[in-house]
Amino acid sequence: MSDSLTTAAGLLLLVHLAGAAPPLLARWSPRGLHFFVSVSAGVFLGAIFLHLLPELAASRDGLLPWIAALAGLVLLFFLERIVLARPAGADPHALVWTSSYIGLAFHSFATGLGFAPVAADQALLWPFVGPMAVHKGAESFSLATVMRLAGLPRRRAALLLALYSLSTPAGLLLGGFLAAGGAGSSVAGVLSGLACGTFLYVAVGDLLPEVFHGDGPPASGVAGLLLGIAAAAAGVAVQH
Repeated sequence: MSDSLTTAAGLLLLVHLAGAAPPLLARWSPRGLHFFVSVSAGVFLGAIFLHLLPELAASRDGLLPWIAALAGLVLLFFLERIVLARPAGADPHALVWTSSYIGLAFHSFATGLGFAPVAADQALLWPFVGPMAVHKGAESFSLATVMRLAGLPRRRAALLLALYSLSTPAGLLLGGFLAAGGAGSSVAGVLSGLACGTFLYVAVGDLLPEVFHGDGPPASGVAGLLLGIAAAAAGVAVQH
């Protein structure tokens, strides 16, 4: 495995941690956190419709990634409604961060895995790492925001975010190993499908209802949502 691939994995690890730092370390009012949630909802929607779905449409693996997307959505629905069903009166924000964590972990690992064959070309490695770093930083920010909104203790949130930050670098390093043996593309397609399904459920089932749940003005939620979509669109545009 090349030294540049290892360096890129280390850089992406630092980007994940840096993106999670502002919501985790600073003190935010409920209104401020809800604004960040609206931005996060926009990032999720932008990632789904501008990145993940086009990626599945261009896949050469036939229906397999789409089946994985459907499975991801249905499985996350059952996970929330049955396995993680909260008692009456429990805080619903706990489910939001759990679902977001699962979806983002799938997505980040799949991104690293799918990026590895491209990263093997030294001429393409660094031009692609920059846009990916921006994208991953925004996702870490979104995850840290919903954790703070759920009232997760900072130490526990920091540990979970540190583990999550390993997902893209781990996928990248594993993908580099698999690419050297000519494997990995189908696995990346299935993981991308799972990520798409879980993202869709989290965005529509969890984050969008939360946008207007707080006491802030509706215009603030709309502005945050559009800002998140614009950020995702910019990241996709730069990457392509």
